[in-house]
Amino acid sequence: MDFQNLTVAIADDHTLFRKGVLEILKAYKEITVTADANNGAELIEKIEATPQLPDIVILDLEMPEMDGIATARYILSKYPMVKILIVSMYGEESLVEKLLHEGVHGYLLKSAEPDELREALHYLKQDKKYFYNTLKIAL
Repeated sequence: MDFQNLTVAIADDHTLFRKGVLEILKAYKEITVTADANNGAELIEKIEATPQLPDIVILDLEMPEMDGIATARYILSKYPMVKILIVSMYGEESLVEKLLHEGVHGYLLKSAEPDELREALHYLKQDKKYFYNTLKIAL
């Protein structure tokens, strides 16, 4: 896979998980993290305060104040060029189908390996959808 440069912002209310993902992303020289936040509202504030939008926003599904779905809806309506990757521990196909209809571009389980996260980000950067490899829905 061709690893082109990309920018990422992330919101997850589990600090240890979020900081772990940030450390993983630092290992990939082509990925730059532009913002991280505890919830969607905080992330939107940070995104809107910077001059350059991220290529991809990674969102936890369940967060206080503004969850992943509400955050995705806002970002997709205001910044349709930004890709959304939901990262969650829930893997129900019906939930993923609902998110697909909401317009998200990818869905990854929190149990994924770091290389799968990198792969997912690059799929989204290339205008492809990415849903974890055991999912059985029609894209």
